[in-house]
Amino acid sequence: MERWRRCGALGKLHNFVVYIQRSTIRIQRFKKLSHGRALVRDNSTRWNSWYAMIKCAVGPGVREAISRYFATYIDDECAPDELLSDDWAIIDQVKQFLEYFEHVTKALEGHTATLDEALPAMDFVLEQLEQGKERYQGDKYMATACNSGWTKLDKYYSKTSDSPAYAAAVVLHPSNKWQEIENSWCPEWIPSAKNMVKQFWESEYKPKVGILSESSPNLTSTSTGSTNMAENTYKKWYKDRKRAQAPIDEYDRFIQSEIVCDIEDPRRWWLEETQQKVYPNLSKMALDMLSIPAMSAEPERLFSGAKISITDRRNRLGIESIEALECLKSWMGIQ
Repeated sequence: MERWRRCGALGKLHNFVVYIQRSTIRIQRFKKLSHGRALVRDNSTRWNSWYAMIKCAVGPGVREAISRYFATYIDDECAPDELLSDDWAIIDQVKQFLEYFEHVTKALEGHTATLDEALPAMDFVLEQLEQGKERYQGDKYMATACNSGWTKLDKYYSKTSDSPAYAAAVVLHPSNKWQEIENSWCPEWIPSAKNMVKQFWESEYKPKVGILSESSPNLTSTSTGSTNMAENTYKKWYKDRKRAQAPIDEYDRFIQSEIVCDIEDPRRWWLEETQQKVYPNLSKMALDMLSIPAMSAEPERLFSGAKISITDRRNRLGIESIEALECLKSWMGIQ
């Protein structure tokens, strides 16, 4: 197994945790020194696993136990990974910075966080990375990490413009509308985003209004089909005026209305009878956008849980049956 000494302090910590967990005797020795506390190991699949390992290592009793282990049971295998005071200073620094990412993850995972929080969460993380680049200019380790993180996140942020769903979810939150984006985005990005959301509404959700052509049948004729009867001039005038007074677009009416503050669950707001009547079509768009989870954690859990349903004795279940089973299991967990 390749050792991670090239990674500095974090590599040493990773190596030590692996070293301890590879032996039952070492685990018992460490637990004796730490009064029963165990180490947490990072992995390549779980989000924030490095933060979890670091948080555990610097926790009360564990950091002292690590130092005592090197003083008591040091051998040729673990000696190169002894954590010195400079190493612990770097680890503390990294922990403080990774805490922002852990807070964002916790806020967005689960079934309550929806797509409207994705862009604000990216804005928050980008802001922390930009501040980190300035704060750690003289720190070769942290400056490199902040620059790399900013570059990677900026790449994914730019991809959100490929779909109108991200901006639409933010805008259709009654407490946001375009104010949230206008306050955080560069001014040159906003017009294209507004056009994209408006086109999405008009192409996918706005009802298509039919226009009568000159060849259309005369709707004012009598039931006998006679076209000789003169049309009532008042009724014609009234119908023409109604056609001229086209109703205000639902989307425009919503955007022009006042922001509704303190809405924790926008989906409940859109499901209210008032909104269903005022915005019968826009509410469908809003519920579609705001039903998309902010992170893939919940769908991944649902996908992983399907292996419990699809056993060797149920390998002929159809797609529809599996989908219904997994949906019911998920809904029962929410209630």
